[in-house]
Amino acid sequence: MGRVMKKRTRGPAVCCMIIVILLCLGYLGLALYYRTGFAVNTWINGVYCTGSSVQEVNAQLLEQTKAPENFTIVGYDRIGSDSTETSWTVSMESLHRTLDYEAGLNKYLTSQNSWFWVANLFPGREHRLEAAVSVEEMVLQEFWEKIAEGFRKEEDYRIEYDDSAGYTLYDGLHRRLDEKKAYETARSAILMGHDSVNLIEAGCYYDVPFTEAQEQLAQIWSRIDYFQENGPVYDFGDGAEKPDAAQMAAFLQREEQPGGLPVQDDAGRFVLMTDRIEDWIREMASVHDTYGKEWAFQSTRGDIVYVQGVTYGTTINQKRETVWLWQYLEQLAAWESGFDGEKQEGQTAGRGVVRTPEYSRDAYHRGSADLGDTYIEVDLGMQKLYYYVDGELALETDVVSGNARRRMSTPEGVNFVYNKQKNRTLRGPGYATPVKFWMPVKGAIGLHDADWRSEFGGDIYKTNGSHGCVNLPPEVAKELYDSVEIGTPVVMFYGEDPAETPKG
Repeated sequence: MGRVMKKRTRGPAVCCMIIVILLCLGYLGLALYYRTGFAVNTWINGVYCTGSSVQEVNAQLLEQTKAPENFTIVGYDRIGSDSTETSWTVSMESLHRTLDYEAGLNKYLTSQNSWFWVANLFPGREHRLEAAVSVEEMVLQEFWEKIAEGFRKEEDYRIEYDDSAGYTLYDGLHRRLDEKKAYETARSAILMGHDSVNLIEAGCYYDVPFTEAQEQLAQIWSRIDYFQENGPVYDFGDGAEKPDAAQMAAFLQREEQPGGLPVQDDAGRFVLMTDRIEDWIREMASVHDTYGKEWAFQSTRGDIVYVQGVTYGTTINQKRETVWLWQYLEQLAAWESGFDGEKQEGQTAGRGVVRTPEYSRDAYHRGSADLGDTYIEVDLGMQKLYYYVDGELALETDVVSGNARRRMSTPEGVNFVYNKQKNRTLRGPGYATPVKFWMPVKGAIGLHDADWRSEFGGDIYKTNGSHGCVNLPPEVAKELYDSVEIGTPVVMFYGEDPAETPKG
């Protein structure tokens, strides 16, 4: 009985020992297993890595990695204080960029203690790992050479003159590129997986100090630049025109040597070339004067007719404009950099005052391109009158023009309503005709009512036309008289039959 009890007490102990041995063996087995794979509950960049090899985890990480397609370098576009921020972009594909996590994964795997894998059971560990980036160095250097080439200039500071560009500054002292630092900064950013780098913020530019002579030249340049950039802006009605830097520089007398600096008088003011100012005003007027020009006119009937200007158009007063421009430039030439004195009304730094030219002959619509949107059109061939206001047809009527058989045809031309009178008696050889609404456009030729006529339009003008004026139905003449303004252009043309197109 006693022996049997002894056997029973050994059984549980043996079982416990066996369990412990199995657990130890299992723990040891997993420890050995995790020596070549990642420990239990290991997460890297969101990927579950337990038991996986380095190659397997690397493949999963590369699959989910969103790498930039391009790399952008931000910097200055050139040497000089007037340089501006720009950027250069290269595709990662052209750099033959590759990504790889294996080095980092191997390092992590080596650092983990497989004997303490149980520590990972709770809580799970999330690890972050950056990919190792590599590029083909030769391709990167070729891309960089294109950027750096524009910054390899001699360290000089000078003012140059060219007829087509005026005065320009060569500034080889400011914002020079530290090529070695800039290249390494860009290269490091790429290898770190970034999609861009800012060389300005990274401090990759430097300035070369002025010499005393260069300091004096910088002061002269500030005045030249101010003069060239502040030319007046001429308003011609249909657009603006401003003398460019080359033209402004041409107004200045230069030292005799090639590319010489502007001549200064005893007071330090730039000396102007009066004849150049006169020439420029003359050229400007030849382009923008519209008096006497031939107008290409879009007729209501659909075609483009060419009508010679007679009394309508603008003529710039060249004498007065030359005086004004000379006075304006004289003040500009006397201003120094940072001038705080009184400037002309409307002056804006770097823009110039807006100037409406003074005209010896003005027009209802200032502009060289067209007659504007408000005008009277008299189609003498069709015997029709159209009145447009702001581009909209406000009035249309049949008319009777000058008698073609008696050689009194209404002359073609672009004129304008130069007066308006009521109850006027029109007189000529052998006639005195009272009218209620008189709108003269050229000498004794005008538009007026004709209450003695019962019909208008058609071919009446060929045998029973007027003495040269354009006859309108009375009610239409009143409507036109009440709305048209003095100065409104009047375009009169035949167009269809050259044989019946009188001149005058």
